Amino acid sequence: MTTTIGKQPGKLKLPSNEQAMVDEFTGVIRKHRDQDPTTLARLLNVAFDLSIGARESREDKLARAVVRGLEARQQLAEAEGGSLSSEGAARLLRISKTAVLKRLDAGRLLAWREERLQAARFPRWQFDEHGQVRAGLEEVLAILNQDERLDAWGKILFFLQEKSSLGDRRPLDLLRSGRLKEVCLAAHAYGE
Repeated sequence: MTTTIGKQPGKLKLPSNEQAMVDEFTGVIRKHRDQDPTTLARLLNVAFDLSIGARESREDKLARAVVRGLEARQQLAEAEGGSLSSEGAARLLRISKTAVLKRLDAGRLLAWREERLQAARFPRWQFDEHGQVRAGLEEVLAILNQDERLDAWGKILFFLQEKSSLGDRRPLDLLRSGRLKEVCLAAHAYGE
């Protein structure tokens, strides 16, 4: 059974069980109609949050956000074949570990630092199947490195996240297909 809300037929139709809830809420609102409407709306929101259990402390919200961030970082770290240590990157590139770390410091390679050991971890996807730095990577990193707000994770996210400006493709996919100019344009727009 459907009920019409309001004085005019056809205004809003609800199933009878929902209508009963609306009637109950309306009764409470009418009982406190002497309250300021803004205060009443705020209190209804508080009551709703408390009854649903959505009211969390600020610390709880922060803790949940930290956990979501850690989960996202883990997914980025494992994407596209995981990562290499600085020794592993040196072996792959057939250069010394010192040379790899110099390239990292110069912004020509991308790596994040592990929390405990501060050891550099290099995403595998920045290297091609021939053991070389992926063509175009250094040019794109030069653009991204201009934005001081971007940390390693922000740069990794740039390469691995689909972009509507790139036809819902990832910059990494376009780099693989040699479309450097499009990736550079997206990198310029990334921090804006």
